[in-house]
Amino acid sequence: MAYPKPLAQKTIARLYAQAGLCEPQIAFARRFCTACANLYGCVTADEAWQVYRELSAKTQTVPLHRRDFYAALKILRRESLPFYVFEIDEIYSAEPRRDSLLTIAHRDLVGSGFHKFAAVYAIRKAVGGKPFYLPENLLTFVDPPQPAQEQKLLRLLGGLKSTRSRYKDRFGELHNCPYKGKRLREFSYISEYDAYELDRLNGKTEDCKGNPKRAAALEAKLNSITAAQYLVRLLKQENDIGCLDVNEILDWFYDDLTAMGVLLTEEQLLSLLEAISEMWNNQHLWCNRGWTPNELSVRLYGGAPPTTVTFGSGMQAAFANGEIDKAALIRQLHELGLKTE
Repeated sequence: MAYPKPLAQKTIARLYAQAGLCEPQIAFARRFCTACANLYGCVTADEAWQVYRELSAKTQTVPLHRRDFYAALKILRRESLPFYVFEIDEIYSAEPRRDSLLTIAHRDLVGSGFHKFAAVYAIRKAVGGKPFYLPENLLTFVDPPQPAQEQKLLRLLGGLKSTRSRYKDRFGELHNCPYKGKRLREFSYISEYDAYELDRLNGKTEDCKGNPKRAAALEAKLNSITAAQYLVRLLKQENDIGCLDVNEILDWFYDDLTAMGVLLTEEQLLSLLEAISEMWNNQHLWCNRGWTPNELSVRLYGGAPPTTVTFGSGMQAAFANGEIDKAALIRQLHELGLKTE
């Protein structure tokens, strides 16, 4: 079932007028839904309405009735915005359509092909009975500032330099590395996974007829950010979804660093792991309904979450070939309060 195409602005304006919605209500609905998508990843209309009710009790908001909010969602669905509004049967085909089950979903959650809604399913499973994080300044999440922990990690990654002209992947295959001599803040990066996705969207693989427009958008997006920004985005998004184990994410992260031609010293690796841990523990997560791990841990358990690092295949290879001293690294991680397995 294809998502409907955006309508012309004149048509959109007419639909809002027919629904009896005024401009302040329309502007608020756009901002509110954008903030919900950024903070929660995906929420149903009923869940978003409950968030609005609680927010209205805490701070001044634009007055809305439930029917007005549901009507706005159906029209927002036909606009080009940072989020989608899906009918429930577009996500779960067996579910009957209900206004209360209209679903706001961040665009980064929606893929293509058979696994189009895999990230949505993962988040809906992960949130369980967790309460919604609901600050009075919720609307600041329309364009949230970059946290200090994220800035620190970006600086560390941006300063790393590609020093290899060739590298071995996790399967032992040798590849050329075109980035030698450049720092991660100086070039953009397309991973093997992204290259495959671009080929698929361009119709170069048997399993996909292609979507050249989507391929062009993805390639432009990848070329618009640095390799350092790519890595931070990867770390944040996979952690946001909560589908992969932390150590799986770190293993893919190390694979990407290797493909970029980066050879880490023990000191650099330690600094990166510490910075990643700080960012993750202070990241507002979709799989936590907006709570950071630190905040949710204090709310539910009265303490900060322990961080455990397991060394995946990429790290094990670095230990085996002598690039990194495992014993020394473990000792330093324990000194930082990080556990290892």
